Amino acid sequence: MHRYISSFTQNHLIIDQIKVFIKDFRDVPKLATSKFNLEHINSLKDIQQLSDEWQFNPALTVIKREFEFPTFKESFAFMSSVSDISEKMEHYPKWYNKGNKVIVEITTPEVGLTIKDILLAYTMDNISDDIRNEDIQFISQQSKLTTQSTTLLNSWNKNYSKFEEEVASQLQRNVNQF
Repeated sequence: MHRYISSFTQNHLIIDQIKVFIKDFRDVPKLATSKFNLEHINSLKDIQQLSDEWQFNPALTVIKREFEFPTFKESFAFMSSVSDISEKMEHYPKWYNKGNKVIVEITTPEVGLTIKDILLAYTMDNISDDIRNEDIQFISQQSKLTTQSTTLLNSWNKNYSKFEEEVASQLQRNVNQF
């Protein structure tokens, strides 16, 4: 039983270290930019349900993903939507666009991977899903998540509470087994 409680305590400490509630993308430039280690990144991937398609380099300094859309129009609408939020965050991806594909690399220069990078990756995942579910009429059309960014940030913030509840529930199940 000590193992389960110790694991719960360790998970709770990690969650406390990476828990960042964000009310507005304009608040992101003020966030502290501490480099994350592998435990932090894996916890954030679980908490924020980051797509498994994101690839982390071995030094944990860059996160990379390829997005593929049905047409060039959708890929450009994706880039337009992300660029609007990136501007508010003052945090910019390195990306390449070729037809219906967008290849993205995210990092915090001179630091490595930080909460800003994970937030931008999370945002891109959600915008990508939204673009795929919208009927894009023109290339500069933006995702509804761009104009309703509070919906996206509320979801980000709620994921922490949901994850903490799941961890506590798992601990309770393990304790009940004894």
